[in-house]
Amino acid sequence: MKVHFEKLIALPGEPLLVSEVKAKKFSAPLHFHPELELTLILESSGKRFIGDSIENFEAGDLVLVGENLPHFWSNGNNISNNSYSHAIVVQFERYFLGENFFETIGAAHINNLLSNSNRGICIKNPTRELVKEKLIRILSLKTFEKTLLLLAILDIIANSRDCYYLSSSDFKQYSNKEDCTRMNKIYNYVYNNISDPLDIAEIAALLHMSASAFCHYFKKRTQKTFTQFVNEIRIGKAKQLLVETDKSVAEIGYKCGYNSLSNFNKQFCSLTKSSPKSFRKNYTVTY
Repeated sequence: MKVHFEKLIALPGEPLLVSEVKAKKFSAPLHFHPELELTLILESSGKRFIGDSIENFEAGDLVLVGENLPHFWSNGNNISNNSYSHAIVVQFERYFLGENFFETIGAAHINNLLSNSNRGICIKNPTRELVKEKLIRILSLKTFEKTLLLLAILDIIANSRDCYYLSSSDFKQYSNKEDCTRMNKIYNYVYNNISDPLDIAEIAALLHMSASAFCHYFKKRTQKTFTQFVNEIRIGKAKQLLVETDKSVAEIGYKCGYNSLSNFNKQFCSLTKSSPKSFRKNYTVTY
């Protein structure tokens, strides 16, 4: 899976970009950009990737994505003739109203929200319904009114308890071109080879590093080992398969790169505090 960098260009005098996306399926690849993004799914379902989080999504999904945090909504390959994807997306820079704006007007709670969005934030009901109504209305407003409404939306989310973080706390956003290029290659390698044994020497060679230099770089950049990162991605994939398919636990473990059922169970329990069988039995989607 290739990760793309995007630099969004707003029109002169526009502090934010508001887009309505309508398509047969969402086509944007895994990507990241310096702007924050608030995305509301009006129609569609599939899998949502935010940083190292992998979850199901359906109509009503509402997420705030922070700066340079990789994200991707995938409809998968099972698109019916009647399927339709529809979303409202609001994108804005961290300091779209000035670097000290939220401090000078006493809006530290919004400032904290924007800072914490670097993990991705999913908003649930009843807050989600309040924000949904405003996002639908924002499409028809003029620039000044859009800006005021965005502030109102951020205020609602910042004061809400109907939210949870998506990506792990030590997942690091991309901050410079060199890191972007290197992390792109790492993501590509992991996602394209998730079912196979991953060779550190091979991926290090892709980055023109020795294996030891790569391990040092990755640990410094992400605060975790490459093995830990791969396990998180694999277990995230396993959780999807446990919920969405009737494949056996052993088959899912093998598909996610574990040749030993006992090792798969061990890694799954370590990250989820549950066995794969218990996770499948007790899984419920919270909206």
